[in-house]
Amino acid sequence: MKIKLRKMFSLSNTEHVFEGRSNASLRCESLILSILSKKMVAKSLILLSIFAKRLKIFRDFPGKLLVKRFFSHNSIDELKEISTQNFHNRILSCILPVSNGNGSTVNLLSDLANDKYNIPGLEFLFLNVDDYLEPRILSLVSNDGFLNQVDKKAFQSFTDYVDTLCEIASRNNKSIILYTANFAGFSAIHAIAIDLMQRYNTQKVTVFLLFHLCHLNSQNRIVDLVRRGSSQGFTPGIAIAKYLTTEYVNKKFVDNSHNDSSCHGFNQTKRVFYEVTKFLLNNIDHVSALLISHNPDNILYLTSLMEGCGVGYSNKNVTFLQRYGMAKSLTLNLANRGYNVATIIPHGNLTDTLRWMHRLYGFDPSLPNILTEQRFVILRELNRRKLEN
Repeated sequence: MKIKLRKMFSLSNTEHVFEGRSNASLRCESLILSILSKKMVAKSLILLSIFAKRLKIFRDFPGKLLVKRFFSHNSIDELKEISTQNFHNRILSCILPVSNGNGSTVNLLSDLANDKYNIPGLEFLFLNVDDYLEPRILSLVSNDGFLNQVDKKAFQSFTDYVDTLCEIASRNNKSIILYTANFAGFSAIHAIAIDLMQRYNTQKVTVFLLFHLCHLNSQNRIVDLVRRGSSQGFTPGIAIAKYLTTEYVNKKFVDNSHNDSSCHGFNQTKRVFYEVTKFLLNNIDHVSALLISHNPDNILYLTSLMEGCGVGYSNKNVTFLQRYGMAKSLTLNLANRGYNVATIIPHGNLTDTLRWMHRLYGFDPSLPNILTEQRFVILRELNRRKLEN
């Protein structure tokens, strides 16, 4: 009797990941990653780069050297080039506009949702609510606070814009991911997202809401949203990130706290990650899930969980996401195996991107580990080439 052995899924293949890259370029990238993986050193260099650019001491250097591998410059051609390369590798693209809250982001999102530039593989667009509306207003709405006429007008203008954007996205088979880093205003965004999902997620999933799993009430909110969708006839779009937090992540809160802007500690967040992903995959016929993770152990856990839950590789309701340049080995190996994968591509000018990168060190405590892991992947590839020769 023949026994068919199933090939074990692995994330260790580096040959395809760095195909066409010279040893010299990989050593250079390894050095830069080594610098960026040291939080205080990296943040200091980024601030120095912003200051130097402002004083016109340097035009692009050294800032561009530090972040160019993690974002798409303010050029649609560059964005199209990255997305096209992704598409050829069976990887979708998710655009993250990086801005200081000026009107260019509004125009960019509208143009991309309207498919004006015809970018291959572009399927998801991030909308950072904090770029459009003051956190103060969101916090007031979340807590049933008093809004003056100016605040009411601003809030109404925002909801009208998001509604229009989702309508455009739905028409052009794009999806909008709503998110905020300000947990105090999350209840308001949650309510807006549910209203949009009820209208736009009946035939296909246009609207997603990003849940930070360190957020105290994230698990209950996700469970309630899935059940609501099932009973009301719409498919909830749920994106989850283990981290991407505010300064609250460094504070300790008791588990029975009801403060909506509180966070779990590390171990509790890890437990929530396991429970939430198991719940989503067991209910995958009733939900569309975007799983954001740069941790190889988490990815292997999720792929094993999918197998255990009987969820196929290419199930249209499950997509893995990683930030551009920060987990290429994970993204390519997942895509090669047949999983649905998307790369989050930050897009903006150099100064805004440097500021975004600087904030990311505070929002994502795991960032130094992500950069260190990426450096080790490069070193493994250099060692493989050495042994091969």
